[in-house]
Amino acid sequence: MNDLQIEYFLAVARNLSFTKTAEEFYVTQPAVSRQISFLEKELDVALFDRTNKSTKLTEAGRLFQKYFTESKKSLARTKELARSMNSSLR
Repeated sequence: MNDLQIEYFLAVARNLSFTKTAEEFYVTQPAVSRQISFLEKELDVALFDRTNKSTKLTEAGRLFQKYFTESKKSLARTKELARSMNSSLR
């Protein structure tokens, strides 16, 4: 799992569209689908229910959406704290 896969996953979860996500990242739709597929294989769960007309998060997808969102927020807070600690040492 890598940061790009997580970013694509969160964007697809937000957009509920692989095509819109591809446009957002200026990549092809198959590139987004491939990265999501790799992520699903690594996690060993389906993150989305896909049909020709819709994309929906699975229960596991909702769980990982919450986890990845909280993790990103926690990382941002930790970075900010570390920067403020570092600047106070100067």
